[in-house]
Amino acid sequence: MRTTIAIDEKLVAELMRVEPGVSRSEAMRKAVEEYVRKRRLDGFMDLAGSGLSDMKWQVAEQQELRKLKGHGRKR
Repeated sequence: MRTTIAIDEKLVAELMRVEPGVSRSEAMRKAVEEYVRKRRLDGFMDLAGSGLSDMKWQVAEQQELRKLKGHGRKR
């Protein structure tokens, strides 16, 4: 999609400096992708400790393995 936007030329120049060898369009696409990725990651990390997400997956995995082993003995 083609879009016209106004961006500070100094900021674009800095982007082109840190993304050498790519077109302006490609550099802008990468910058937007990175911004979206970071925002998603920040949102995920906000869930840590909220009770909505259990970050201790290793504990849950061990409990599940113990449960599966227990079912095998009853057969």
